[in-house]
Amino acid sequence: MYPEALAQVAGIGEQMLRVWDAFGLIFHYAPYWGPPILAVSFWHVWMRYVRARFIADQEYILLELRLPSEVYKSPQAMLAVFDGLFMFGGEATFLDRIWLGKVRMWYSFEIVSIEGQVHLYIWARSSFRRFIERTIYAHYPEAEVVEVEDYALAFPFSLDTHNVYGMDYMLMSPIGVPIRTYTEFNLDQSAMKEEQKVDPMAHVLEFAGSMGKGEHLWIQILARAHKKEDITFGMTRNAKSYNDIAKEEVSKIRNTPEETIVFPDGGVGKTLSDRQIKRIQAINRTSLASSAWDVGIRAIYLAEHEQFDGVNVSGIGSMWQPFGTPGYNMIIPSAERWQNKLAYPWQDFNGVRENRMKVQIVDAYRRRSWFHAPYVFRHFMLTSEELATLYHLPGSVAKTPTIQRITSTRAQAPANLPTH
Repeated sequence: MYPEALAQVAGIGEQMLRVWDAFGLIFHYAPYWGPPILAVSFWHVWMRYVRARFIADQEYILLELRLPSEVYKSPQAMLAVFDGLFMFGGEATFLDRIWLGKVRMWYSFEIVSIEGQVHLYIWARSSFRRFIERTIYAHYPEAEVVEVEDYALAFPFSLDTHNVYGMDYMLMSPIGVPIRTYTEFNLDQSAMKEEQKVDPMAHVLEFAGSMGKGEHLWIQILARAHKKEDITFGMTRNAKSYNDIAKEEVSKIRNTPEETIVFPDGGVGKTLSDRQIKRIQAINRTSLASSAWDVGIRAIYLAEHEQFDGVNVSGIGSMWQPFGTPGYNMIIPSAERWQNKLAYPWQDFNGVRENRMKVQIVDAYRRRSWFHAPYVFRHFMLTSEELATLYHLPGSVAKTPTIQRITSTRAQAPANLPTH
């Protein structure tokens, strides 16, 4: 046994020498691999710092869209609003992006229920207020746009008094495949009577209006103008344009036909199915119809401990279902974030990790953070037509009694709005 023990010790010693030699080689070549790694790390930290400084220096406002008693325009008017708000300004040169940390404007289009009272908001930089007002009044002159206090910042959230559940959303199918838009519901036909319309947004508004005393539902659709970005935009960027992604998806469908056909001579081949043809037509139509946006969607349900209803948790998971259809795309909850996967008590002592997630999602919502630190997540892309389907001024087809509407109509936009 003694010689065997010596052999084992000798073997361990040889392994340690090999490890030491490996470390020696790594440190020996450090002058070659070290600088690139340090450069990449510095680049990431620097971009995070200058962007955070720029974002913190901006002032932000919350604008409420007050609906007239009747909205006769189709969501096509909101498509024009989104196309009007679409802009790349602020980060034109690489010095703007790298040295000043400038980032292009992003908006938060919000549907909020405060104990059943439903409101529509737009969050943006305060310097864009007149630009937003002009764009909305141009297409909805009867509406009112009013600056209000930020409900999310004013809300006295505390884990001692409130429970919260939230989720982010993603697309079920690849980017470029459209969701079911208002044209699929024939809402672009102005001759259709109001009682004949089927507006999928009414489903979301009705769910929001069902909140009771002590319950709150916050929904935000974060959007910024989409464009192809080079490396000076940072490590997380749009390497491809929306149109390029859509064209790749069309090519992928064409190269994988599903339907089998039999030729007169007995031969067998493949061709595109009706579902694939319709999908290609939908991709081509939506990708060419309007502007493309980088998008992130988030929803939060908050309630006092005594009022918290678990049924509403299921509700925020399924509220976007009317906008999806088999063969196209659907907005579904993302299982990657904010979901409690700690099934056993020893995985989360005293609920510390779960409580941290609850605090973080409320913080992310208040900051309207998705594209930049402190909460950076992978976004998806939608066109203005798809956004106008998810967020527009509903007509009387939305029967939710608690949605805020004004009793009088505005004949025209305010006269003191600047012309440039």
